Amino acid sequence: MPEQDADELPFDVRFDAGSGEVVVMITYGNPPRQTMRRKTYASQEALAVAIAEHNHEAFLQARLANVLASAAINHLGADPVRLQKAVRALSDPTNTVPVGSILRGERQP
Repeated sequence: MPEQDADELPFDVRFDAGSGEVVVMITYGNPPRQTMRRKTYASQEALAVAIAEHNHEAFLQARLANVLASAAINHLGADPVRLQKAVRALSDPTNTVPVGSILRGERQP
């Protein structure tokens, strides 16, 4: 499985040798209202269920994203290439170009 830099992900997965559990620490929100949630998995079966749940959720989220993209193109007249660029820009924390400018091809002042 490809691994990402730990700084990029809002969770940390570790093994607690003392308890024999896999421990997941999940960070929610932004400071100062940031909270952490701790979840433990004590068996392979529990991890298999968690993996299946996350895979199913990812599948549904991807399907919803595709349907939303189709709706934007078919009903709102979005340009598919510009829409994809806008979506990528929203995932880039260094992006400073307004999404509307990307979608409509407007020049920056």
